[in-house]
Amino acid sequence: MKNLRLLIVDDSELMCTHLAQILTEIEGVEIMGAAFNVPDAFRYIEKNMPDVAILDICLPGGNGIDILKKIREGGNSTKVIMYTHYPFPQYAKKCMHFGADYFFDKYNEFDKLLGVIKQLAEQSVNSAEPIRSI
Repeated sequence: MKNLRLLIVDDSELMCTHLAQILTEIEGVEIMGAAFNVPDAFRYIEKNMPDVAILDICLPGGNGIDILKKIREGGNSTKVIMYTHYPFPQYAKKCMHFGADYFFDKYNEFDKLLGVIKQLAEQSVNSAEPIRSI
């Protein structure tokens, strides 16, 4: 049995805290930490290799797409969920092009985010195999 290790990257400490509180209630989810800017996110991911990273797009020191690119360039198997207030098609297309597994609008798709996290947590808890995209 393995918990789903999750990192939240958002410039809003309030958003990180809120997400962490809700996501820790899901069985099998372990919040590894939060990062509030791109440099801290890079360091955290490199050192801790989370199973899932929830990334905002607008961040100090760069953006979530920069983090996504670095994750994919490094061959990291971290699942990437883009979770943003900028759900414009051009951002979604760019994120998917660079390897995002999911792209959700913070305003309208919170339930979809929770559903994906629940499914990934179930996969992680019930399997010793690597987590697959849904």
